[in-house]
Amino acid sequence: MKNWLKMEKVTDDEEKFQFILAGTVEEATQIVRDKFVEANRILNLEECRDILLERYHLNEDERFRKLKTLLIMPNESVREFNDRYLDYYCQLSTENKAKLSVYDYENSIRSRTDIYEKVAYEAACKIEEKV
Repeated sequence: MKNWLKMEKVTDDEEKFQFILAGTVEEATQIVRDKFVEANRILNLEECRDILLERYHLNEDERFRKLKTLLIMPNESVREFNDRYLDYYCQLSTENKAKLSVYDYENSIRSRTDIYEKVAYEAACKIEEKV
């Protein structure tokens, strides 16, 4: 979400808050709205993230495990999957990011052979160009 807000050049806190509410599921939206009413002010992205992490008990280890086991869905586009993958990746600490490798991403897309072969071919072409 943070990457998307930067890409779309959304800088106003109130506008960010509206996008955050629009991009979350109903239950999560209600949780964030309740906190907004309680705080009586616009919540920033980090506060919304912390509220949802607290509610759903997602800690660093769980996010890391989720990313390691993340798989591309049968009808999911590469772009959608990459956005989802990056959302998890950006939430990780630098230490856990260093534990991930290209093989983890490769394993995530392996179930979709059409995509896996295309990514592997493009990587091979890039290596060949450098040699």
